[in-house]
Amino acid sequence: MSLALVGLSPPPLPHTQANPFRDRICRVFSHDDVFSFEDVLGMASVFSEQACPSLKIEYAFRIYDFNENGFIDEEDLQRIVLRLLNSDDVSEDLLADLTSHVLNESDLDNDNMLSFSEFEHAMNKAPDFMK
Repeated sequence: MSLALVGLSPPPLPHTQANPFRDRICRVFSHDDVFSFEDVLGMASVFSEQACPSLKIEYAFRIYDFNENGFIDEEDLQRIVLRLLNSDDVSEDLLADLTSHVLNESDLDNDNMLSFSEFEHAMNKAPDFMK
């Protein structure tokens, strides 16, 4: 049994109900725009407390890579911030400051985007990430 992604809400799992990234979670865990039972099991496995940190980091990277270019760039970071703040009414200056701060802390090669290895390095330094 599978469901087309168009208009699909993520399954009613506690981690997705109030998650500002629920549409991205659904996209990342589905295959060919279809959300199957196996996809739900895969998602539950990744969000499980027993999942290894590297698996959680891998999927978080894919969820945050909105434009799916293989990097978390300034555009992705701005979208992340807006969703976390649950507002579209954020000044351009604040948005630029926040994204600049993240890049200053995590962009090791100074190319204004985070590769997977840079993201992984940053997440390994963040003790609250696994929660």
